[in-house]
Amino acid sequence: MALAAALQLSGCASIVSDSSYSVSLQSSPERANYVVTNQRSGQRIAAGVTPAMISLPAKNGFFSGAKYQVTFEHEGFNSSSVPLNASMDGWYWGNIIFGGLLGILIVDPATGAMWKLDDQVLVGLEETPIVEPPLAPAAPVTPAPETPATEEKSAAAPPGDQVSANTVTGPAATH
Repeated sequence: MALAAALQLSGCASIVSDSSYSVSLQSSPERANYVVTNQRSGQRIAAGVTPAMISLPAKNGFFSGAKYQVTFEHEGFNSSSVPLNASMDGWYWGNIIFGGLLGILIVDPATGAMWKLDDQVLVGLEETPIVEPPLAPAAPVTPAPETPATEEKSAAAPPGDQVSANTVTGPAATH
């Protein structure tokens, strides 16, 4: 009789299940920074470096399961965000047999035992592609027109003022 009375005054899921769950956060590569955010309130719940084990409540209010977003960041890799949402715990339906209406409508929704969370979040981060900056286009090089050297001009010009046929003139010339 006492066992039957205890079962009637408590919810089935709250007897068998938890209202907070240990969740393993893992990334590849390891040592990624993570941030867990409550999606409904925007509140930051936890932060650290992977691998990590954290405890999260499965409820977000009466008859409301938790919804989290886990964001992973690592230098040289693209960041990645993964949802972590509570789902209905199968033991909650055990209230039909063991917990009765009190367990279905009050105890399990109030304690959060009607919800469960996955026990692991594993993410593989993709390397950030290295983008080489584009090369500046090279200025077009225009060859200087060749001028035929005549003996008359070479003889008439003083020795310091002679022009070589290989001299480049114009805008492409540099000194």
